Amino acid sequence: MGIKKIFVAGAAILVVSNIGMYFLTMSTPLWVAAGLNVIRNISIGSLMMPLLTWGTSNVKSQKVADASSLLTSFRTIAGAIGTAVFVGIMNTVSINSAAAYGDNALMHGMNVSFLWMAIGAVVLLMISIFGVRRSTANSAK
Repeated sequence: MGIKKIFVAGAAILVVSNIGMYFLTMSTPLWVAAGLNVIRNISIGSLMMPLLTWGTSNVKSQKVADASSLLTSFRTIAGAIGTAVFVGIMNTVSINSAAAYGDNALMHGMNVSFLWMAIGAVVLLMISIFGVRRSTANSAK
């Protein structure tokens, strides 16, 4: 199937599911939120292996294990930083909108955080469309 198709599909589904999470409210049925979260997690999972393949495609075969370990470390660090950033956005927005949203301020903060995640996913989608080569078989050494 190739990494590009999986990468593009995963990124597109991530955009759609993040936008869906943006529209959640306190009255949204739990199954809708759970379903969107399952879809988000499947899309994230479908991005991991293509990203690893793409990231190690230009690495000499003797160094693939090292590159894989390095990419896994970077992914873990980026996940921690991303979590901190999006929780920070959620808290900042909820504190600043408490007067306007009252008890729903935290939900509003979460919605804004998912909006920023969707924007990041759009950037990832553009990278998947324009930045990933169709074939990496010839470049592996």
